[in-house]
Amino acid sequence: MITNHQTTKLNCLNFFHQDDVSVRVGDSVQLDVQIKEQTFTLLLWQHNNKNVIRYYPKSKTIVKHDPYKDRVEFNEETCTLTLKNLQKTDSGLYEAIIPGQKETTLAQYNLTVWDPVEAPVLTHHVTSNPCDSTLTCRGHDLSINSTCFKGSCEEKEERSGGVALSLSIKGHSFICNHSNPVSWKQDELEMEIFRLFCAHIGTHTHTNTHT
Repeated sequence: MITNHQTTKLNCLNFFHQDDVSVRVGDSVQLDVQIKEQTFTLLLWQHNNKNVIRYYPKSKTIVKHDPYKDRVEFNEETCTLTLKNLQKTDSGLYEAIIPGQKETTLAQYNLTVWDPVEAPVLTHHVTSNPCDSTLTCRGHDLSINSTCFKGSCEEKEERSGGVALSLSIKGHSFICNHSNPVSWKQDELEMEIFRLFCAHIGTHTHTNTHT
């Protein structure tokens, strides 16, 4: 999986190649088809079966199609396609094709354009028993609740559609982490908060529970 910011480079060296690509909104992606000899008369780059560019090597003619005209570059020597300022609507299947009676697909890329994740929120709720409490980790549409006793809490994780939310313990902190293939953000609480409500906490322990 590709998660570089700025421009992501991918190669297809004279054989059919397929890859999954994840890019942040606003970044660029570069799709390479390196061909040693341009014996074809027409090459197409398509997005979900719609033309992005048409290239005629004999006349060195490049035809760019809407809505990509102002956001696409094409290299005549390598047949590289570069898409700029990517938006979520640019997600989908990209193919490099040589049309004809026997159509040849040179490359396929499944592109997903992601927004950066929102910052999660980690909250601490105390019950009537000051040594019993609940940690709640929230991020967008995901939520995790962990029941705690004297600072002992469960580590948990939830995933949905490529987005992950996790509650974990690191050192003397509880960490709520919200992530997707291109970004991550965290919120945290110090374990000292439990001592404010439960004066007799000893050495803490924790268990791992992944769902």
